[in-house]
Amino acid sequence: MSTLLLFFFRLLIISAPVVLLVGLFKPEWLRFRSKQPDPLMTFVLAAGLFMAGFTGASKTYFSADEQPVKAAKEDVIPATADYTDRLIAAGCQPGSKPGSAGASDEEETDDGIGFSVRTPTNYKDTVAHPLLVVYAPAGSDREETEEFTYLTREATAAGFIIAYADHRKLSPEEAVRLAQIPKAVEEKWCIDSKRVFLTGHSDGGTTTMAIAFFNGTKHIPAAIAPSAVGIRGDDLTDRNCVKPIPVMMMHSRRDKLFPNYGKEAIEWWANCNKCATKKYNLEDRKSLSGKPMRWESYYRHEREQKAKDMKIGQPLPNTAPIQGAEGCVAYSGCKDGVQTWYCEGSGPHPEWPGRNKAMIEFFKAVKTDK
Repeated sequence: MSTLLLFFFRLLIISAPVVLLVGLFKPEWLRFRSKQPDPLMTFVLAAGLFMAGFTGASKTYFSADEQPVKAAKEDVIPATADYTDRLIAAGCQPGSKPGSAGASDEEETDDGIGFSVRTPTNYKDTVAHPLLVVYAPAGSDREETEEFTYLTREATAAGFIIAYADHRKLSPEEAVRLAQIPKAVEEKWCIDSKRVFLTGHSDGGTTTMAIAFFNGTKHIPAAIAPSAVGIRGDDLTDRNCVKPIPVMMMHSRRDKLFPNYGKEAIEWWANCNKCATKKYNLEDRKSLSGKPMRWESYYRHEREQKAKDMKIGQPLPNTAPIQGAEGCVAYSGCKDGVQTWYCEGSGPHPEWPGRNKAMIEFFKAVKTDK
């Protein structure tokens, strides 16, 4: 329904300049009941159509569909965890962690960043839990982020503790401050520090990525699952690789704000993870005439070929579909067997991809015994 409404409101926007031009040059076409609008009335009518279309399109584009909203209301309630799961390990002395079971909404880091915490309803303070931190998209606080991603029930049922952070204006300094949330959670709840996982959407996805490759914070996550990131390949060319880390990159082919950024970013991660990516070898240096290319020509040729490989709608080179995760592909041959996934959706930029089950399973499969 929202797609049809969006189309209708866009039609109103397009019709506004048409009405204005017709009213100025062919006003008789707008005659209604023998009355012909004057230029002022034509302008008012065109402006009204434009404002109605623009306002309606904005609200429709940035509003969630009914199904995700319903799911969000049901899934912000923590679930009971199965403590026989292999992910759960002994780790804390009885009474050493003051954090309570269930929902805690008024938490803060030392820098004053607000966040909330959700534990399994049967939380045990002697068991070291995996932690999932969710970073907010622009303009969202912790509560809105929880309702936007509806990850609480899925995560807590799997034995995770989950934290939702308030949004902070995007900058390297703020990303470092946001990276302190896992430490703040660990001060009050029993956390397995080797199993800290990060996710987030848009600004939150960018923050997730930044924490994973900044020198002062790259040691924190055991794996990441960023969504709709605002970092593209060109932004990463001068960035040093970190040690191999599992990455589940989620991006939509219809993302108009950051078009194709996710594909470019996952290629960088795949190279850092030493996966079997496409290589542009010496044979590519020969032109159609058979003569060796100058380095400038080769560089241009390589960039053109990479652009074709990364084109929207094209499958990523050297990847294979993941069984049970529709729309996701994986690289092979990655160092230490780290999973490197790219999951492509079809929603607009403001839409959470909704791959919650696949994400939790991805994090559960991460090996931390090396």
